[in-house]
Amino acid sequence: MPKRFTIGPLGEHDDHWLAVWSALTGKSKAALATSVIGLRVKQNKDTIQELLEYSAKLRGISADQLFDAILSNPRYLEENPIPEDYDDDESSSANKQKKDLR
Repeated sequence: MPKRFTIGPLGEHDDHWLAVWSALTGKSKAALATSVIGLRVKQNKDTIQELLEYSAKLRGISADQLFDAILSNPRYLEENPIPEDYDDDESSSANKQKKDLR
């Protein structure tokens, strides 16, 4: 079962609209907020997957390994920064192209 978490308060304007939406749909504000967050995660899943794969590549592990590491320790990325000697082929070639243009 997923854990509950707390989010900061909505602004007054958004809270009023959420309250009206809640009343019109017969759902609680919490249920609507849960639905909205779930929808946004689904909409951004491809982008999240790309970030996961890229971050895993930088750390020399698979995307599945990074996914599991983050789930077990949400601070994993902070505690395991990208190695300083990492040479990203894309950024290296982009920097080389910039130097060649000068």
